[in-house]
Amino acid sequence: MQVEKPVLASIARTKGKQNILLTTTEEYNADFLVKHKEIWNNCFIFKREQKLEPWVQIVAHGVPTLPFLGEGGSKLLKEEIEIFNPIGIQGLPRWISFSVKRHDPRTRFGSIVFAVENEEKRQEILRQKEILIAGVATKVVKYLEVSPTTQCTSCQKFGHIGDRYSTRACWFCAEAHLSKDHSCSTCNIIGRPYKHTTPLCINCKEKHFADSKDCESLKAAKLVHQ
Repeated sequence: MQVEKPVLASIARTKGKQNILLTTTEEYNADFLVKHKEIWNNCFIFKREQKLEPWVQIVAHGVPTLPFLGEGGSKLLKEEIEIFNPIGIQGLPRWISFSVKRHDPRTRFGSIVFAVENEEKRQEILRQKEILIAGVATKVVKYLEVSPTTQCTSCQKFGHIGDRYSTRACWFCAEAHLSKDHSCSTCNIIGRPYKHTTPLCINCKEKHFADSKDCESLKAAKLVHQ
């Protein structure tokens, strides 16, 4: 076999030096390397080769927090999902919420992200709509990548998309209710600011609505996005 251009763009070791990463040039790909393994396999000492493919992720809402709070909770969560559902998880699942919130006695449920091997498997799980975790039917949805400036419509914080378990904060007044429930019985208005609404941002505590371009929290999020 003859090749007219270089096949490898780079050769690198992973941080733990347990794996060697081969990156091809634009003219070739991982399938080409695997197909012609006999040409290069004597250059390295390794047990097996594997094509690097991006994992696809799923979010599960309404996961009971209490059974998985201790040491090794993520590993236990992975085992729980795989035992009671026809799912093989890549790596360990991770919680979306902060540890402090999960350990709050008032917090009974949370949301997790876990990865599966390919898009076909993800679609199969999403069609089920629910998976069983700790005896609870938890809702599964597609994981959406969001930018640091994405604003949650539930809690008004930046960098995530909320769900029905999110903290609630009004876009107009920062009170603990959804923006659609912002109301005034005197003005007979609901879901939008009324004349005597006192604006307050839940993020920077200044007197403007939560989506104001002058919000210091939004400006900080934009710096991360640069």
